[in-house]
Amino acid sequence: MIAAGALLAAVQPVDVSPLDCAGPDACRILSVYQFVFWMAMFVLVVVGGLILYAAIRFRRRDDREPPQVHGNSRLEFAWTALPFVMLIFIFGLTFSSMDFVRNGPTADMTIKVIAQQFAFQYQYPNGKRRSDLTIPTGRVVRLEVTSKDVLHAFWVPRLGGQVYAIPGQTNHGWIEASQPGTYLGECNELCGRGHALMQIQVIAMTSGQYDSWYAAMK
Repeated sequence: MIAAGALLAAVQPVDVSPLDCAGPDACRILSVYQFVFWMAMFVLVVVGGLILYAAIRFRRRDDREPPQVHGNSRLEFAWTALPFVMLIFIFGLTFSSMDFVRNGPTADMTIKVIAQQFAFQYQYPNGKRRSDLTIPTGRVVRLEVTSKDVLHAFWVPRLGGQVYAIPGQTNHGWIEASQPGTYLGECNELCGRGHALMQIQVIAMTSGQYDSWYAAMK
């Protein structure tokens, strides 16, 4: 029991929350999510408040029939127009972000991501393959993602959206890390018994450190 408690105390929490973005791609996705979230909260408060007000204000007090309201043109127009305007705003924000999230700025480098049960491999521009993805901070890294066997998905929540790895097909996405550090992710598509072991580790270095590391990679 003591050993188990000490082990649990030694385990440090790992931040993989997409709400704590660490790159422009993930932060753009987060901005769209936050806009939609607060819109939804506004609707919840207004609609829920009106329901609560009506339930209390017009509750039954005796057996007399309450006044009957057969229509209110202004009110009906308002509850039709306001949601329509909100949907237009959400559509516009989403549509304007789609190209940036998918394609991003001009890439500084391209790395191939090869998925297979149950691991990822990364092929660098020099043709070398490694099991960890190492990138420089502040540079746009284009990812060309494919699979050798079944459907997988590459996703590092703090750096960008997920990219499906499909056998016989190459999908593309991109990531960029704003700060040095280690960013974790995992295959986001159930791909077999070892799915939980198919983890991703992205190591972000400063540009100088990365150039030295890349030059030494023989």
